Amino acid sequence: MISNGAEIGKLTLLSVVWLTIVFTAVWMATWAVGILLPMLLQNGLGEKAMLINEILRFVTPVVSILVFIPINAMFMVLIERRALALFTVRKGPNIVGPDGYLQTAADAVKLLFKEDITPIGADAVMFTLAPIVFFAPSIFGAVPLLAAVTNNHALFQVLNLPTGIFYVLAAASVPVVALVMAGWSSNNKYSLVGGLRSAAQAISYEIPLVLSIITICVLAGTLDLVKITEQQAGGILNWNLLGGGALSGIDKYLAAMVSGQPVGSILQASYPFSALSAVATGALICCTIISFWLYLTGACAEINRIPFDLPEAESELVSGYNTEYSGIKFAIFFLAEFTNLFVVSSIATVMFLGGGDNPIPVWILDKLPLLPQLVQALRDSFLVQTLHLINPETLFSTLWVILKVYSLVFFAILIRGTLPRFRIDQLMDFGWKRLIPLSLIVFVIVVFARGLVNCHG
Repeated sequence: MISNGAEIGKLTLLSVVWLTIVFTAVWMATWAVGILLPMLLQNGLGEKAMLINEILRFVTPVVSILVFIPINAMFMVLIERRALALFTVRKGPNIVGPDGYLQTAADAVKLLFKEDITPIGADAVMFTLAPIVFFAPSIFGAVPLLAAVTNNHALFQVLNLPTGIFYVLAAASVPVVALVMAGWSSNNKYSLVGGLRSAAQAISYEIPLVLSIITICVLAGTLDLVKITEQQAGGILNWNLLGGGALSGIDKYLAAMVSGQPVGSILQASYPFSALSAVATGALICCTIISFWLYLTGACAEINRIPFDLPEAESELVSGYNTEYSGIKFAIFFLAEFTNLFVVSSIATVMFLGGGDNPIPVWILDKLPLLPQLVQALRDSFLVQTLHLINPETLFSTLWVILKVYSLVFFAILIRGTLPRFRIDQLMDFGWKRLIPLSLIVFVIVVFARGLVNCHG
């Protein structure tokens, strides 16, 4: 027990150190390109600086993504290996660097220097394009999420698309094409079976995944990720996870009661149909919790995480679609898999868990001592007023996003260490006979229940 407790402490410290490194590096690169460089150019170039600033405005999000993806993937690989070791009472990688902190960096260097082999009889062009096509949506698909998870920061407002979630889902459907390309072009029967399995799996599980997202869009009345996040502001009672804001009336009632204001007509105004409205509210809460579970299940299947890793299935297919890949091409597949896990966790955070919203209701936050003074002191600091290095609202929003997203990542790792792999027939039956009918039922109930409840008060 003592040893296990020590390993939990080491895992926690490793996570804090690596996350600090990851997000400090990303923000410093973003600040340098998006804020510092325009400030310097404004003094030196005059009118020409306007054109360069416009270019930098579009370059900044790309820089942040390109810096973030490789460092974050190294962290996620390391945290998964250490967490799985903890679940199975082992130590995990702890030799390279202090307590193994640099293990994945060493693995990345090793992969980059390995020989890149193209099998005899393979389609060289398709074989080379497959990892690129697989990795590209990880970069472009996450673009609209940046505005939502940073509280619509000025540096990322250019990414705020009116149909942001539609764009994300469209990009998320591309990687399966790459897996089929990889399987077919490898000239390997195991790779081909893995590619075909990935196509069948994607067709089966993309339907409940998309329906669960559409359910939330119906509740929010928009496809704009920033607006969906803003509608969930004010604490956990307003999150989509709890009925798409169906409890916002209760939140207003509690806020008025704590502040000593009249509370007589608040519930009647929020739930005008009394008993029928209460039933509809309960139905919305249950349906959105089920939608959350449907999304997590479909997302695990879409990114081929255990127990849905049939396209790889080492015990049956060696390594499935990437059996013949080595060196940097294999590294790209590996990088994209962990980036996809981060992206689907970010989507879940934005759509269901309030994005960067503090889960503590505002009427409780206002009663906390010293918090307003600390926030004001941060706003008045040199870092904010002169260097514009920190935006307090964005900082707190980002911290909550980090906590929520990596909690979901850790949950996915826990599932990997707990559940066995499905058989292919079980996988297909579970998708077509259970998840798809359930997602359709939930969607229909939400459409009717939403009309009986004023979801946003």
